[in-house]
Amino acid sequence: MEAVGTFSWVVHGMEYFGTAEAHGFRVVGTPYVSKQATEIALRSGEADVKVDDFLGPVLLRDAGIAASGIYPYATAIGGLVVPVDSEIQSVADLAGATLAAGSLRDKSLLILRALTISEYGFDPQADGEVIAAAPPLMMQLTASGEAEAALPLWHWVARMEAAGVAREIMTVADMLGAMGLPSDLPNLVVVARDDMPDELKVAFLAALQDTIDVMLATPNDDPFWQTILDLELYSLPDASQFPQVVERWKLGTTSTWNQQTIDGLVAMVDRLVELAGPEVVGVEAVDPAAYSLDYLPR
Repeated sequence: MEAVGTFSWVVHGMEYFGTAEAHGFRVVGTPYVSKQATEIALRSGEADVKVDDFLGPVLLRDAGIAASGIYPYATAIGGLVVPVDSEIQSVADLAGATLAAGSLRDKSLLILRALTISEYGFDPQADGEVIAAAPPLMMQLTASGEAEAALPLWHWVARMEAAGVAREIMTVADMLGAMGLPSDLPNLVVVARDDMPDELKVAFLAALQDTIDVMLATPNDDPFWQTILDLELYSLPDASQFPQVVERWKLGTTSTWNQQTIDGLVAMVDRLVELAGPEVVGVEAVDPAAYSLDYLPR
């Protein structure tokens, strides 16, 4: 798991609330510094499970890593923000702008590019400048005006707004909606190695469901949330902002995982390829076998 990603909160919750033990296994959360590091851990067998974006299982398989998406994790990715005093009011104003994103492979950037190419006739990566920046640097660049817009993850949107650095002008979900695509599909999914024992996958998902249910019912001022900060599973310069971050996390959770979900993900990628081309999306199509319904707890 990424060191300060919210999946680390859930893994901690499995221990804190005893849900892993209740389902007969012990969970070991290993923090990694980046998404790429989690991919290496999954490839080597050092990790069995990770959270990745909706294209993650497809790209992992293309890279020779036998893994599948087995459950949804969240519908939220992030949003497009601009400095609070910016004249930019919508994505239509981004032509020629300097944009900060997590990486050039960032799925928020992919979806934004698909929207601007299909609806407004420009590519912010080709017609402007995209700076790859980690979230703290992204916040600094936005505050200074060096980045005229940014695509932070959802929890950094909350932090940047709470700090008075930026205002959100469009969520990634709304970008999908603007292209006529479903906005309630999981943008993040639980990915497991194919050789992880089936019964362990089922038990893990059962514990995951129970843990998230308990966390959703836990008030934002409950001591549990403070343990996340104490264990440095998330860091904030101002801890008083954390309840806003928690609330955003709660709003972005999802448990809908069925054939319609998988069909929707496949159709969404097909539409993105149609709108923006395989070069922008990174794949030509999605094999539905990259996602599985076989491990849902009965």
